[in-house]
Amino acid sequence: GRTLTTRMRLGMFDPPGMVPYASIPASVIDCDAHRDLARRAAVQSFVLLKNEKNILPLRPETTRKIMLIGPFATDMHVLLGNYSGMSRRMVTFQEGLVGGTPEGIRVAARMGFLPDRPNPNPFDWALGDALNSDVVVACVGTSVLYESEEGDAILSEHKGDRLALELSAPQAEYIKKLALNGAKVILVVTGGSPVLLTGVEEYVQAILYAWYPGEEGGNALADVLFGRLSPSGKLPITFPKHTSDLPPFDDYSMAGRTYRYSAVEPLYPFGFGLGYTTFAYRDLKLSAATLEAGSPLAVRATATNTGATAGAEVVQLYLSDLEASAPVPIHKLVGFQRVELGPGESREVAFTLTAEAMSFFDEEGNLRLEPGEFRVTVGGCSPSERGQALGAPEPVTGVFTLR
Repeated sequence: GRTLTTRMRLGMFDPPGMVPYASIPASVIDCDAHRDLARRAAVQSFVLLKNEKNILPLRPETTRKIMLIGPFATDMHVLLGNYSGMSRRMVTFQEGLVGGTPEGIRVAARMGFLPDRPNPNPFDWALGDALNSDVVVACVGTSVLYESEEGDAILSEHKGDRLALELSAPQAEYIKKLALNGAKVILVVTGGSPVLLTGVEEYVQAILYAWYPGEEGGNALADVLFGRLSPSGKLPITFPKHTSDLPPFDDYSMAGRTYRYSAVEPLYPFGFGLGYTTFAYRDLKLSAATLEAGSPLAVRATATNTGATAGAEVVQLYLSDLEASAPVPIHKLVGFQRVELGPGESREVAFTLTAEAMSFFDEEGNLRLEPGEFRVTVGGCSPSERGQALGAPEPVTGVFTLR
């Protein structure tokens, strides 16, 4: 239904004279404005998962030599996911870094390790080069050759499915080897699903999840690593600590699934993501402490940039039904807004909580709106102690009663 509606809105069933899109010339394809948009979209999608001692962004006064390492640094397959078009120019991570490194910083590059098997050759010059560098940018993860439609994932042993979400053993062991020999490592992780870094993340100084960032991915990476732009993405999925933390695939119960129903502490929670500044939340305001069933609730909270640089924050609103008569989510995302704030700047963010958001489906599939107590949480991550331990700001919470 949504696909047909979209096609109608695009005018695909109307005469060309009635369709404004029909007059757009082919010359706009891959134009500079569109490439700029692709670059900004990639930057905003990057999720900074770790930034120990604020090693990022890299600065010429403290970083003179960078070693770029890993099988995906020059791989175009990690730029585009499944169902993607073609581009006349794909900017790999290596091309982006070489072209976007500030004056005074040297970039060297080596493959170092293979994505899915041990190196056949035991001699490894990359390790020595890495130890002579101020920082190692290691490109790890997976690509559409391993996860995608079964006919495209030609390197997958399971027709495009992943039986384990952990970073492959050859990659994980090489990262540990780098760290144990004294290298400072920044991980750039690609993938269209979680790549679990349990047992690896403690060895590295920073982790940037890049997904499949598109044709301008390499330039976007350089923008972020060198601080021309700040990462502001948030995780749209939960990263568990272990594949074994997930329920069996053939169990259709929602128990233990997604951030809404899982009670197991994750590696990285839904909605989590750091930046190059910090934020704080205060002054939660609800339009009513007691609400008539069917009425909307106005929710307001103030977000403040408490750091020294400008940055963007995705303010998230979560709702918990505390007295439902059927199993309901522990909490669920019901609204979010992206705000850009200068150093020290504050802004009040407003949401409208609808009766539909307060409702739930019972076990017979009926939508129910029940009286009772509800909790509202506004912050920069899904409500969890784990998120705050990783650096997410403390959220603000409030309670209202539905009559």
